Amino acid sequence: MRRTFALGIATVLAVSGLAGCGGDNEDGPEAKQTKAGPVTIEWWGWAPGYDKAAAAWNAAHPDITVKFTQTESGAKGGYQKMLSAVKAGNAPCLAQVGAETLPSFLVEGAVEDITPYVKDSAAKFQPSALKSVTFGGKQVAVPVDSGPMGLFYRKDIFARHKISVPKTWEEFTAAAEKLHAASPGTYLTSFNPDDMYGFSGLAQQAGAKWFSTEGDAWKVAVDDEPTLKVAAYWQNLIDKKLVDVQAAWSDAWFKHFSDGKIASLVGPVWMTKVLEDSVKGTSGKWAVAPMPNWVAGQTATGNVGGSPNAVLKGCKNPKEAVEFSTWLSTDTSAFDGLVTNGGLFPTTVNGAALPSIGTGRPFYGDQPVFQVFAEAAKTTVPDFGWGPATPELNEAFNAAVGDAVKKQGTLTEAFATIQTKAVESLKGKGLTVNQ
Repeated sequence: MRRTFALGIATVLAVSGLAGCGGDNEDGPEAKQTKAGPVTIEWWGWAPGYDKAAAAWNAAHPDITVKFTQTESGAKGGYQKMLSAVKAGNAPCLAQVGAETLPSFLVEGAVEDITPYVKDSAAKFQPSALKSVTFGGKQVAVPVDSGPMGLFYRKDIFARHKISVPKTWEEFTAAAEKLHAASPGTYLTSFNPDDMYGFSGLAQQAGAKWFSTEGDAWKVAVDDEPTLKVAAYWQNLIDKKLVDVQAAWSDAWFKHFSDGKIASLVGPVWMTKVLEDSVKGTSGKWAVAPMPNWVAGQTATGNVGGSPNAVLKGCKNPKEAVEFSTWLSTDTSAFDGLVTNGGLFPTTVNGAALPSIGTGRPFYGDQPVFQVFAEAAKTTVPDFGWGPATPELNEAFNAAVGDAVKKQGTLTEAFATIQTKAVESLKGKGLTVNQ
């Protein structure tokens, strides 16, 4: 199909082939039929705890077997593997696809309309979670988790240097200066030039709106004022050599956490488990607080991540795939396991009441850290917006920001380049763009 359309969601639906699909079958008569008898659902993803969840499901549901396959994370190759499998006709039935990437999968025609199978479960999810997986009235994935941000910090290092937990970004800069002056080999935090998703959460907190729609066209504003404000802030820390510039997820990055060279991290809730698994030798030395804010006394929170389970194109058993996905996200025992084993934060209406949310975690000195994130989730800034070319945007970010930290320009200049690339990417997909 030729990739043109009147945008809004209509464009995305037209390009993906979902326009007109499911509109008359929401009560089920024309829903895709699934075969009788036992079925096997192939499921691809990378979240910690998913393997245990599949095993628990299989033990109690002999008629629907879920076969989980661990993949690379989406940005590290998982998404490309999924899209290639869809094109080859051998994709799994179910896949972990970040909410930021769902529009891209939609434009590629890689997801199924699951609207006929989710009506009975809609009331269990937060409206914002459903909004993130619904396009033009068509739901294409089941929400799982969200990623409200917080400040992870080393209690021992803060105490040793008499540093108070910063409540504002101004205080954060002052803390960075104080710590590095007292201990030149120690940095308050790091800057990751290859982590667009982490930066997007910081921009969201400041009020950025990268993608939105105006009538029949996309509006792209990756270089909007809030984003440039955040870029200038981190440029100042980089210029003063107050942050450790490291590639995210690199061995060096985790080593610096282990060695105490990096004393804090502003990151999403799911980093609770990542730190527990990656820097075990520092157990008991960490704590979590709300992320710093731009204005004293005001609270706004960014969000990073949240990976729904999408039913990929060609799935022969979408009803069963949705049944499992809904159980995974709404069953108390199942999601308690995901909180404990994966550090995931629920998107259900009653998720904050899960037993695991109030449970202390030894790595954090038995602090019930998920309670911090439960409060943070209430102040997440809405309407940030992702577009249908996230992989291309990520590539542009890595290139431009990577050059900036190598003194080949500034972060502000980098975002001008990223803006241009983002617009070109959308236009290259046949989408109308208004700047």
